[in-house]
Amino acid sequence: MYARGLITPEKLKEDIHKGTTLINQMSSTIDDFRDFFKPNKTKLPFDIKKAIERTSSLINASLYNKNIHLELNIQDNININGYENEFSQVILNIINNAQDVLIQRNVEDGKIEIYTQSKKNILYIYIEDNAGGIPQDQIQRIFEPYFTTKEEGKGTGIGLYMSKMIIEENMKGQLSVINGDKGAVFSIAIEIENLESKNYKRET
Repeated sequence: MYARGLITPEKLKEDIHKGTTLINQMSSTIDDFRDFFKPNKTKLPFDIKKAIERTSSLINASLYNKNIHLELNIQDNININGYENEFSQVILNIINNAQDVLIQRNVEDGKIEIYTQSKKNILYIYIEDNAGGIPQDQIQRIFEPYFTTKEEGKGTGIGLYMSKMIIEENMKGQLSVINGDKGAVFSIAIEIENLESKNYKRET
């Protein structure tokens, strides 16, 4: 096509740049996760609420500058055995994705809420936004490797795939997503012993 003049040198240069950027992003993301699956790691108990609060503090300033409100309603004194850094990466990745969609769709008064609900011996952690949800033709593929809903060159599709691997392979939980009334609702389910049944979602 280039020889026949169907692609200009400028267009070819632009496409090469996009491809190089995408490859670099994929490589960087994989490097970020490369230590997550080492077999010699030891699970340690950590407090879910404190882990989420520490993670949210890393992105609070960015959300505030973009007029996005992050609300936490997390149950106190819930400890699980697992990998806190990896868990935090999952939470951060989902928050970042929600932030990107809220910005992309120009949502006024953007909001992300993280809340917990417990049923018998399962703790559910929900991350919900008001960005309008995930298109039905994409929601079934959202956790596939290299699938992304972002513009070309702006997403690798690795984040949610690796997040699912962390929760389900490393922590023996479950990560899923549905569309709620206002937007996407990601759910992390983790088994825990002796958990009193409570719901900490904010009353609306």
